[in-house]
Amino acid sequence: MSDTKTRIRNWGLDHAQLRAELELIRDKYADEDDFEEALERLYAELQAKQDFRKRTIEPPKWE
Repeated sequence: MSDTKTRIRNWGLDHAQLRAELELIRDKYADEDDFEEALERLYAELQAKQDFRKRTIEPPKWE
């Protein structure tokens, strides 16, 4: 059971890190009127989400 709790805690920390990374990306590319910046923001968000998926294979089962 402690192993499950540890995985849940680690997944939660990784998810919090993903949310923080996305907020930093959105603050960096705040001007959505510029097409180039919006495209760069989209690629940066996609890369952050792919890195999150590499860190966590799947969310743990909640008991």
